[in-house]
Amino acid sequence: MSNEIQQRNSDAYSMAPFNFFEYFSRNLFNDFKPNLIKTDIHETDNEYIVEAELPGIPKEDIQVTYEDGVLTISGQHQIEKVTEDKKGSLLRSERSLTNVRRQYLLEKVKEDEIKASYSDGILKLILPKDSNKETKKSIPID
Repeated sequence: MSNEIQQRNSDAYSMAPFNFFEYFSRNLFNDFKPNLIKTDIHETDNEYIVEAELPGIPKEDIQVTYEDGVLTISGQHQIEKVTEDKKGSLLRSERSLTNVRRQYLLEKVKEDEIKASYSDGILKLILPKDSNKETKKSIPID
């Protein structure tokens, strides 16, 4: 018997019953990918500049918050595809919902002066620094 590579068919309907759990676990864990927002953060003397990629997500479905030194960017993208034949019979209907969320620790920011813009799938945030805010607090020892 020779050692040849056998082509595996990933079609769930064509697999042998004894391979069910092998196929199921492989597909479950191989298809799992974290929904991370690819982000660039630049720091200057006066501000942080955050550029986050959110392709395909409408501006209305993006939320940005800043609380206690933490910047949170989240978004939701929903796709619904329907394929019908010429008679109007439904052949296939697919839906997908993707949620993304990421948080960044950016302290000493003037919260009231944060600016955001969204163009061509790129969210750009400018967070001016507040040099008056204390980052360290001295704690007296009794």
